[in-house]
Amino acid sequence: MGWTIREAAPADAPVIAALAGRLSREDGQTSCALRPKDVLAQGFGASRRFQAVLAERDGELLGYALFYPSYDTDHAARGLYVQDLYVVPEARGRGIGRALMAAVGRCCLADGGCYLFWNARPDNAGGRAFYRAIGAREERVLTLSLQPEALRRLAGTGS
Repeated sequence: MGWTIREAAPADAPVIAALAGRLSREDGQTSCALRPKDVLAQGFGASRRFQAVLAERDGELLGYALFYPSYDTDHAARGLYVQDLYVVPEARGRGIGRALMAAVGRCCLADGGCYLFWNARPDNAGGRAFYRAIGAREERVLTLSLQPEALRRLAGTGS
């Protein structure tokens, strides 16, 4: 194995932001807004918005999973939404992604949750195969979003 999974610490903020940037670029995004200061402000302390677990080998971070609490009316229960799962390309295929997802699963169960939920891009065939291999089922759900300007317009606070 040669690597370990651990909970993120404030000192990990720069590398979490860097890995999030790598994930965004691999997903075809031109940029990632997450900066180390955002990780520190939103991932730690009393007003924490997310948690993260990291895969590490000899001080080198190989991947991360970033997640936050969720609620589902179909289950009438809480769970966790996995926002990001990323393993650096040179470390893929070694069980790290599975170990990260298992760690998130343990966090969910320890908090009384009963499900994990996440999205995958349709063109991410490798990721989708991995998710099926760990027992996930694909659901026919279309993800929609309101980006900042459209959100402000809808809320009546923008142009």
